[in-house]
Amino acid sequence: MPCGRARRREAATLSLGGFITEMARLRPAGPTQDALAGLIHDLVLSHELIEGHVCFQQDAYARNLVCRAASFELLVLSWRPGQQTTIHDHDGALNAIRVHRGRLTSRLYTRGGEAGARLLGEQELAPGALTSVGEDEAHQLLNLSDRDLVTVHVYAPPLRDIVVYSTDGPGSERVHLRYSLGEDIE
Repeated sequence: MPCGRARRREAATLSLGGFITEMARLRPAGPTQDALAGLIHDLVLSHELIEGHVCFQQDAYARNLVCRAASFELLVLSWRPGQQTTIHDHDGALNAIRVHRGRLTSRLYTRGGEAGARLLGEQELAPGALTSVGEDEAHQLLNLSDRDLVTVHVYAPPLRDIVVYSTDGPGSERVHLRYSLGEDIE
C-alpha cells in the first residue's frame, strides 16, 4: 500500500522568493495538500542554502529553520543513521518533504484507536523524491541507512504542536515543538 503521496522531482522552476510569494497568495485559506506538494516540487533551493542549514546532533535529528511566514515555515532536517521521529500527526498542518541527500523511510499510520496506531504502508525515498502528509494523517520518518540524511520540509501553517501516537494502545499526547527536538522527540 502506498505511503503518503510520493513524487519524483523533474525540473524545479520556483525561487525561494517566488515560493514565498505563492504561499502568501494562497492566504487566507492556505494551500491544499496537492498545491503545497506542487510548490515544493517546483522550489529551487541552492545546494549552498540547504547545506548552510545542515547541523547534525548525536542524540536526535535536528530541525533547522530556513524561513517562516504567517502561512508556512521551511526547515532543513538533519538525520544521522538510525535517527527517527515518533509516530505523529501535525495537529492540522499540511506537510511536504523533499529528500536532499540520503535515503528517507516514510511510514504512514492510522491515527490511533483502541489498538493504537497501525502501520498502513512504507516507502523509501531517494534524493530528489517528494512526499507529503495531509492534515489528517499520522506518519513516522526514519533514517534506516548507514549514511547521513538531509530533508527539506514545508509546513502550512507553521508547525507548533504535534500529536504523538502509541502502537501499544489508544494513548496520544500533544507535544509542543522547538527547532531542536532532542528533548521533544526521540
